[in-house]
Amino acid sequence: MVDERPTSTDWTRELVLDNQDMDRQHAVLFARLTAVSELLDGGPRPELERAVAALADDLMAHLASEEALMEETLYPERARHKSAHELFVADFLQMREELREKGPTPPVTEWLRIRIPEWLRFHVRVNDAPFAAYLARRRPQPGDARQRKGDGRRLS
Repeated sequence: MVDERPTSTDWTRELVLDNQDMDRQHAVLFARLTAVSELLDGGPRPELERAVAALADDLMAHLASEEALMEETLYPERARHKSAHELFVADFLQMREELREKGPTPPVTEWLRIRIPEWLRFHVRVNDAPFAAYLARRRPQPGDARQRKGDGRRLS
């Protein structure tokens, strides 16, 4: 019998925020984590390091994009959200340095297979979901004054 439960690197429905950009970026991050996890099963070390570098690039781009959007929209929880990013990035960079120096040690493997996916799942549900809801509330609705502003119609 095949076990069909999702693994920690699987992108699953409960992580969908109904925000196209955030969902696309999150799906890419989970795909990168899956590729990294597969390489931990005996893939060549240079290939593993390239896969982790690609994950790091996409992760940093995603966090920067999210932080810029939080500033642009004056998200009330942006300081706390950014702090969560900063703490995670510090740990991620430490793991990456160990990977470069010592290879895929048991702690590095745990980080890549368990801790990063768990952090990302937690972060999406606890930090990003409220941010996505905030963004959804800010979308102009039909008849919203923000839509009518400058549409060329005169009220008088």
